[in-house]
Amino acid sequence: MTGGGVVAALAALALFLFGSGNALAADKTLTFSGEFPLIGKQQVSTVVHVDIPATATPGQTVSVPFSIDVDAGASASDGLRLVGATKISGNIKAASVVTLSDGQSVSIPVELPIAETPVPATGSLTFTAEGSVDFTVPTGVAAGDATVSVDPAAVSHIVTDSSLGEFDVNLSLDPTDQDTTLGTTTVG
Repeated sequence: MTGGGVVAALAALALFLFGSGNALAADKTLTFSGEFPLIGKQQVSTVVHVDIPATATPGQTVSVPFSIDVDAGASASDGLRLVGATKISGNIKAASVVTLSDGQSVSIPVELPIAETPVPATGSLTFTAEGSVDFTVPTGVAAGDATVSVDPAAVSHIVTDSSLGEFDVNLSLDPTDQDTTLGTTTVG
């Protein structure tokens, strides 16, 4: 029912785009908030898992797997059970921002599927959005360190098996001063 994980996932996506080599595992915890049907404004906790390549080669096509763990909270489970939902699925749309050594920033769109997940009988609604993205590192990219960070907005599209049907949750980083940097890669 949450889309906060989406933003974090997108950021992870940007990391992979710069190529291969020795990778540094990154786990980044971020919180988002958004308006949910029935339950109103809620905070969502996410953890982005990604391997950031140490180096990147212009012209190379890479495929980087990544995942986002989402905890939408107990209110999300309660609201879904209230309308008779027993499972959810959907997707998270977000973006990562890559800032190159010359100061240019590139936004990388990411869409991660949410596999069918049962609504728990009690406790928090948790799920994982995971996938991979294929990307060709552009030739002519400025050499030097590139920083990858999470865009502060995302959208979760949730599909339920209830009268609630499908809905979107627009998520924003909350609080806004969180460090969204996932890591750096050296383009050479």
